[in-house]
Amino acid sequence: MITGFNSDVGYKGKVYHVQTEDKGTENPLIETLIYKGGEIIASRRLPYKDLIQGDDVEGAITHLMEEQHNTMILEVKRGSYAPAEDRPAVKRNEDLSLDEIVLTFLAARAAE
Repeated sequence: MITGFNSDVGYKGKVYHVQTEDKGTENPLIETLIYKGGEIIASRRLPYKDLIQGDDVEGAITHLMEEQHNTMILEVKRGSYAPAEDRPAVKRNEDLSLDEIVLTFLAARAAE
């Protein structure tokens, strides 16, 4: 099992805690939770049982964990988990940086 990631992310004066962990090869799942005030307000789970047979399993899992963790941090920074009245107006694709477009794509893929 790979050690996880923990990040405190601020948005409009509020602190959100993003936690990503690997559940291990017995339960091949990467789970990211977002906390606000000790309460879980969002989660994302990514099963990876197909990776267990591949080469550099640990590296592949670590990469997926980092990708998912950073995607959820970006979503917090965009206000996706803020109360409706604190959320920004939706950006158009042409207003996004290339990194933001890629992370949005990866987030959508991970949610499938």
